[in-house]
Amino acid sequence: MLIRIFYFLILSLTLLSITGCTSETSATQEMARTIMKEDQNSDIFILESILYKKVEKINEEQFNSVNTAPYGSISHNYEKNKNFQSGAASVLPTGTQIYRSIEQPEFVYSDEGGTYTLYKSVPEG
Repeated sequence: MLIRIFYFLILSLTLLSITGCTSETSATQEMARTIMKEDQNSDIFILESILYKKVEKINEEQFNSVNTAPYGSISHNYEKNKNFQSGAASVLPTGTQIYRSIEQPEFVYSDEGGTYTLYKSVPEG
């Protein structure tokens, strides 16, 4: 009997943690979908379940003045009417390297072979 209760608790906790992760990702995907509905030319992407939106293009000097660390890369392009998945971008090409500001982690930078763009995370809610 005690073993059954233990297994039930483990199963319940596992299902709750999976459900929590799913709803968080869904909220990020819903925000991306809303932004794309409002403006189909929006320059956005998702990395590690965080949505980022373009702020402005910057030059190499501006990029080099910020203390950054590698954060990831764009793995695929967003397809219209599909869910936005982590690694997907609406404008940036596949393989674009992304760097995160160490002092201000809400800001990330794309490096498209010497062309740099500043992005800011979009808060949920």
